[in-house]
Amino acid sequence: MSSTAVWNGIHFDMNTVIPWWVIAIYVLIIALLLLYGWRKHLLSSYRTVDYVYMGLLAALLVIWNFFISPLIPKVSAVTSWFYYPDIGEIIILLLAASLIGKPGTVMVTMFIYTLLSDIFHYGFGGEPFWFIYEIIAYAAMLDLYLLLRGKYFGTNNQALGKKEVKTEQGEVRTEERVITIPGLFVIDSVIGGIIVAIAYPFFYHGFFATFVEGYSYTTNYVLTNTLVSLAGGVIMGLVSAPFVAYIRKVVTGVY
Repeated sequence: MSSTAVWNGIHFDMNTVIPWWVIAIYVLIIALLLLYGWRKHLLSSYRTVDYVYMGLLAALLVIWNFFISPLIPKVSAVTSWFYYPDIGEIIILLLAASLIGKPGTVMVTMFIYTLLSDIFHYGFGGEPFWFIYEIIAYAAMLDLYLLLRGKYFGTNNQALGKKEVKTEQGEVRTEERVITIPGLFVIDSVIGGIIVAIAYPFFYHGFFATFVEGYSYTTNYVLTNTLVSLAGGVIMGLVSAPFVAYIRKVVTGVY
């Protein structure tokens, strides 16, 4: 007789590679950092066009994952370790971060995506499990990175804070100090690629899969697959960088 209780498609089995308390601490850190960003006024309010971008990109992600990705030829010996169809998801999420540039953007986008996926494909069995997974596995990490990069994500610019400048009329105004670092937009894409690529092998196989599938993977498998996927994330991030930069320039006129 199984000792694991099952409810709504979720197995209540704590035999995971990543201990539950590590995930709890991780979620607490995310919450505290986002709270810090809110207190420092780094979490700006969204414009109507921001919601339009998030909705359209979430819908595009549904199209990619359920209609385009299945058509991409897959070699099991390769995709078992390097799942190259993820490049579409990486580009779409990088675009969300780049076009909007506000912390919270990727989490909201993934929330909309998960909702659309449940409505049109999966159904709502196992929820709110999938909302939690999509948000904390990689959306939250991308948003935490946006706390550092903000509106300059996907460009070579980096804000260094603000300074007071005295005008010729004697007025004092606050200006943002910005420096340019060649190739910084590539680093943005590589970091984004790594975050998305390791989410499934590390967070899903290491923790969430036990609750969905009822059994856990070995620690060696999770770590090995995560390291290989990290390398794949670097490659997909490098490939994605020029596309994201070009689309940002075309849509916003800013590079």
